[in-house]
Amino acid sequence: MLHRALASVERGFYIDIGAQHPEIDSVSQAFYDRGWRGVHVEPVAGYAAMLREARTGDVVIEAAVSNEAGEVTLAVFPETGLSTVVERVATAHVSQDSSATMREVVVPAVTLAMLADEIGEREVHWLKIDVEGHEKAVLEGWDPSRLRPWICLIEATAPNSIVSNHEEWEHLLLEAEYEHVYSDGLNRFYVASEKAALLRPAFEVPPNVFDEFQLGEHVGMCRELVVRHERRLSAQRKHYEAELLDLSESHHQMVKDFTHQLHTMQLHLNAANQALTTSLSWRLTAPLRKLVDLLLRLKGAVSSVTSPAAPAPSCANARPTRSPATTAWLARLDQHADRADP
Repeated sequence: MLHRALASVERGFYIDIGAQHPEIDSVSQAFYDRGWRGVHVEPVAGYAAMLREARTGDVVIEAAVSNEAGEVTLAVFPETGLSTVVERVATAHVSQDSSATMREVVVPAVTLAMLADEIGEREVHWLKIDVEGHEKAVLEGWDPSRLRPWICLIEATAPNSIVSNHEEWEHLLLEAEYEHVYSDGLNRFYVASEKAALLRPAFEVPPNVFDEFQLGEHVGMCRELVVRHERRLSAQRKHYEAELLDLSESHHQMVKDFTHQLHTMQLHLNAANQALTTSLSWRLTAPLRKLVDLLLRLKGAVSSVTSPAAPAPSCANARPTRSPATTAWLARLDQHADRADP
């Protein structure tokens, strides 16, 4: 809704009171990603540190906002958005969840009037207040003549419930000449009267397909979808890991079988070679093979003398290639010798 109302503002400015996480349930992230800048006020040290790291260019004030400057006791519920300076709210959180972890810390307190001094004359396009039951005190420390956001967005239910509590503080906005324009069940939207004609039409209908909005991965409405998606990914991962293991085992077995076959073939080759070199025909034809080799060498030597331009052999000890006739003749001799073996 904020983006629809402020779509014409290219690089606006915001104030986020109770900013908490820079991504999870963040109102300002979409604006920051579009080039907006602003001020975050967050009293929980861990969240303030995250904001400083993630929001370079923004101002992060590690404090609570109240109706007076000074110090307040903050009940911190780690890793939640339930931390509060309201004692009865903290007690209710503990009673609703006996396993809830709470610790109390003393933090600085500032007022909206002090924030006005911080930003000077800069125009503020939206102000968000999410302070777990402390909304009235925050508005009591506001001077609307000095700090006048176009839109005020305020959490309007009792913490962790659907019970509306805007009656406690709405009069402060109405007295400052702000008009209520929209409610989404959790928050109420108010626009400055001088901007009502410009902004009110944007709040006439709820978010719809024409806004082309997208739900973030951390939005509560997406949790079940995210869980189902993670389950599918986990099942696919296990399936692919099992397939990879099968392929690895099959490949290992193939290599093992091939190695065995290669070893067997080498044994057969060695045996065949030994049988050949120890046969009677091989021994009987040994002088003849030597004679043929000698004749081939002599022929090569004669050729090199009569044809000096012919290229020399690449190796002095290389044997000339036997002619087909010589090869056939030697084969006949071997056959004759084999028939002569006892």
